Amino acid sequence: MFVRRFALLAAVITAGALGACAESATPSAGDAKATGAVAAPVAASPSAARAAVRIANVGGRKALVDQEGRTLYVFLRDAKGKSACLDKCAVTWPPMIGDAVNGEGVDGFLLSTHVRPDGTMQTTYRDLPLYRFGTDRPGDANGQGMDGAWFMLDENGDMYQW
Repeated sequence: MFVRRFALLAAVITAGALGACAESATPSAGDAKATGAVAAPVAASPSAARAAVRIANVGGRKALVDQEGRTLYVFLRDAKGKSACLDKCAVTWPPMIGDAVNGEGVDGFLLSTHVRPDGTMQTTYRDLPLYRFGTDRPGDANGQGMDGAWFMLDENGDMYQW
């Protein structure tokens, strides 16, 4: 019993510390590369440092979404905990920046972050970096299966591949 309480307390403290780091690590518009690939998604969401990831119905399936209901995707070319979607790719597929909190249906122990090459913190699920598709609106899944490399995740972190 003591071990479980200690583990929960450690997770809460770690999440708080990561959230503080994420807020201080957010680059300014002047720090972005000439393409503006990373600065635009960060600037567009001032509350990105503590966004919620939850489960919602997307295309008749339960999938991970952000706090606004936009579908979250993973990229097959990413290595565990390391983003391969940079520069122009990150304009079309904005990374979920900041430390996320678990919303309805999401196992908070599967949420984490990693540091992108530009120094920003990107939310991960089962150590897989999370992204949105630029033209998706809440409930859309337009990026699903795109280029055979982008896929939604279920609540267990398994990819929907169709």
